[in-house]
Amino acid sequence: MVFRHRDLQSVLPFNGWWKNPITAVFTVKGCVHHCMTCGSSCEACEQLNVRMKPAFRSPENLVKNIVDISRISRGPIFLVGDLYQAGAEYAQRTLTLLRRVGIKNEIVFEVFGMPQPGYLKEIDEAVNNWSLELSPESHDEEIRRLQDANVFYHNTEIEAVITEALSLRCHRIDVFFMIGLPQQTRSSVMQTIRYCEQLFKNSDQRLSCFISPMGPFLDPGSRCFEHPQACGYRLFAQTLEEHRQLLLQPSWKQILNYETRWMSRDDLVAVTYDAAEALNALKLLHGRIDPSRGKMIAKRIAKARELESRLSLHDSETLDSATRKMLQGEIHEFSVSTVCDKQELFWRRHLMNFRWMGILKIAMAGFPNRPKRRGHML
Repeated sequence: MVFRHRDLQSVLPFNGWWKNPITAVFTVKGCVHHCMTCGSSCEACEQLNVRMKPAFRSPENLVKNIVDISRISRGPIFLVGDLYQAGAEYAQRTLTLLRRVGIKNEIVFEVFGMPQPGYLKEIDEAVNNWSLELSPESHDEEIRRLQDANVFYHNTEIEAVITEALSLRCHRIDVFFMIGLPQQTRSSVMQTIRYCEQLFKNSDQRLSCFISPMGPFLDPGSRCFEHPQACGYRLFAQTLEEHRQLLLQPSWKQILNYETRWMSRDDLVAVTYDAAEALNALKLLHGRIDPSRGKMIAKRIAKARELESRLSLHDSETLDSATRKMLQGEIHEFSVSTVCDKQELFWRRHLMNFRWMGILKIAMAGFPNRPKRRGHML
């Protein structure tokens, strides 16, 4: 596409991709799970896409896609979707094919439930370089159970998986938590941070934790969006136009399209900064980030708090244009890498991230012939 259209910028997936050339390989369209805050859950796909069941790529097609990427890039390849959604046979077939092709790129696996016994060892035998993504959402098991009881797991299972992964060649483990979940309070969020400290103490530098609010919007199609009152949410926008209007507001608190029965918008903002501050301090203490980066994040959080306080003094509808213009630059500056440094999510870099000979071969091979135009379009 780049050579055909002579346009590189339009196909870059995100800002900073040159420094972090991670690529995604989607294993499935749809999902078998029913997580209540997810806009791609089983129910959401039925409602939005009329997709009554997931469509899985064949292991052969999946691995071919990975091999094709490895010919042009040395960057990590993220497998989007838990391979075990399609069953043990599907996951094992994919790993068997990966073992045969001998990919050198780092492969990132995500799991929705906890992995089956032996699964991590099978990954380790099939792939030389791999990482693991876990999303328990909360340390509180009852809050986690509300998300989807069918994929519920205990904290002891998380810890056992982390221990096993660290005993193998797993390069990195990312553990993600969320703010704004049903039945979650400010106290519960801070207890999640204490649980992160426990994980840090019982692991090494390969493990890191992240926490962020669900934002700026609840996912349309999710159970929480479609049935907010039953799930304990209050929505501030439902239509596309209402959401567009929210995006014009000056602060992220005013952009949020929800609050919960347990936390108001003010609570969500305040506890986000509290949690980010505490987690950043823990990462510094346990060597997950270097001191200069940790200090920079601490300053950004403090500045973001101050800016949010200034914005809260104004009603969004009466904020005069002069004040808005004065604050616009600061709002933009402190909307990125505040609760954590974006670069914490970057994978290992190589001296040469791209395989230029492979790219050159593709370029010299020419473009496939365009199909002849018919008298009508299908």
